[in-house]
Amino acid sequence: MENLENVKPLKRYLNDEFLELRASENYYSLSYPFSGLFMTDGLKYVTDKLGLQWFIDTVLSYQGNEDVKVITFQIWTLERITSGEKAGQWRVVLYLDNIPVIKQLFSTISLEDNYEEKFDIFKIYLSDNVLFLPSED
Repeated sequence: MENLENVKPLKRYLNDEFLELRASENYYSLSYPFSGLFMTDGLKYVTDKLGLQWFIDTVLSYQGNEDVKVITFQIWTLERITSGEKAGQWRVVLYLDNIPVIKQLFSTISLEDNYEEKFDIFKIYLSDNVLFLPSED
């Protein structure tokens, strides 16, 4: 018989709800001070639908950091903390080879239609000056 205390709950990925968003036809230029960076159709759709512009702004705010700028393929996540004393809080994380190199904590988030209750992880990529969803890779 399996010990239920050792079973970790499955993470709910917001990206799974938007798998149909593939191959962008348009790229949206981000405004100053982030000129030269672009966002795909799919990411713009999700950002506008859920009110995630603050997450994009958080990712962009690190692009002036030389240690971040040299990472040619950036993997960013918005993650719910599910255990420990910070359970229920959220963090924005930059991963490099599956190792978190930047973590920024948010005590709460608020998305359109209470979407924050429907997922645990949202992932985006930044490469070649374009922010995009994994399904658009």
